Amino acid sequence: MTDGEDDILARVIDIAMELRPDSSGRIKLPTERELADQLGIQRPTLRDRLTVLETLGLLQRVQGSGTYLALPNSRFLQFYFGVALKLGFISIDQIQSAMEMIGREMAGAAAIQASTADLETLDDLIDQIAESDSLEDVVELQFELHATLARACRNPVIVIVIDGLSSVIRSVIANKVRIISMVRGAFERNIEAYRALVQALRDREPELAREAIQECYWLWRREESKISILNINE
Repeated sequence: MTDGEDDILARVIDIAMELRPDSSGRIKLPTERELADQLGIQRPTLRDRLTVLETLGLLQRVQGSGTYLALPNSRFLQFYFGVALKLGFISIDQIQSAMEMIGREMAGAAAIQASTADLETLDDLIDQIAESDSLEDVVELQFELHATLARACRNPVIVIVIDGLSSVIRSVIANKVRIISMVRGAFERNIEAYRALVQALRDREPELAREAIQECYWLWRREESKISILNINE
């Protein structure tokens, strides 16, 4: 994108910022003709720039109603990271490393901010993981545990990041669940590590919470190493 294109997009956003949002938080833009006149550009050029905003999820076109700017949802990020993983631009190990760094900070923040309802939800998710006999369900429940931990931070940025990474985080979890399912006792150790995490949150101990979730991640890596050794020995 050129500097000129950036300037037009910035001016569109500046115009939008002077307008009042509706009840759902969306900002209705002027008509294309009005907006093109305000910007001093041709309508086809304006349409090109609005298409960029639409691709980024910042713009919604509503038939018969108008064009709106709104806070983007996470689908663009999900698509971006999903494609990047499939094309090999990022790897499962790199995603896991990033997930661990984010997870440690989530755990520390949740130890301060988590509500009783958050802790009860985490307890319930761990119980469901322990009782599940479906690997697919375990993957989804473990992702929901991380998503609940993100919400417990009371930081919307963290929630957006985790939601945006949801598809690739599920890929990491699916890979690790498959591995621990092949090692005797690993699944039970994973459950124990999650319970230790929730206890640290309940005790309002940020550093213990960081250590507890790191133990969950280390467990994944240890069990993966055991599988690798077995394969080498065979």
